[in-house]
Amino acid sequence: MAELLAITFMVAVLALAIVAVPAPKRRDGGNARGMSADPRAWRGNFYVNPDDPALFVPKRQGAGWTLNLAHKWTWRLIWLTIGSLVAMVILSTTLAHD
Repeated sequence: MAELLAITFMVAVLALAIVAVPAPKRRDGGNARGMSADPRAWRGNFYVNPDDPALFVPKRQGAGWTLNLAHKWTWRLIWLTIGSLVAMVILSTTLAHD
């Protein structure tokens, strides 16, 4: 029962994060690389560009996406993820003792 509740909670948090984070319009005409091609916005493997409205940007090397750490929703998404993981651990240990 605890596992089902934890999975349901995870799915609900993920759905909320997907719905709550707006998909911004690209200012660069929709180019897939967009503003993330600017080397000045990269700090090693971290992308930090407050002028880029995109929350997720293509990685500099390889396949996949990374977060724009200067976007206003990034830190909310990170804390929501950490909070949901902590809540699942607390919930599962509490229900396991019953």
